Amino acid sequence: MSDRNERPSSTLDTLEHRIETARRRHQPEGPTQGRSALGAAFRLSTELIAAVVVGGGLGYILDAWLETGPAFLLIFFALGVAAGFFNVLRAAREMNEQNAPRSD
Repeated sequence: MSDRNERPSSTLDTLEHRIETARRRHQPEGPTQGRSALGAAFRLSTELIAAVVVGGGLGYILDAWLETGPAFLLIFFALGVAAGFFNVLRAAREMNEQNAPRSD
């Protein structure tokens, strides 16, 4: 009877070892660790484009409403570009922190 109690434990240990080995083998290596490079590129480009479009759109709307020249369009476009770059830097920093090796 004690042989029966010992066998499942050793079988489970072997199975756990095999599962852990397979997980390590199939884990992505490198800086992305689970996040595709294409997904990261789309996120960063979307951050930049969205800020520029919103800034340019606000500038255009203000120019049309106040019947001014392209002054507000230029100002808000430049602010949108600056905000876009800050958003890209922030998002890249978050991705780097998420993918940094942990020293637990």
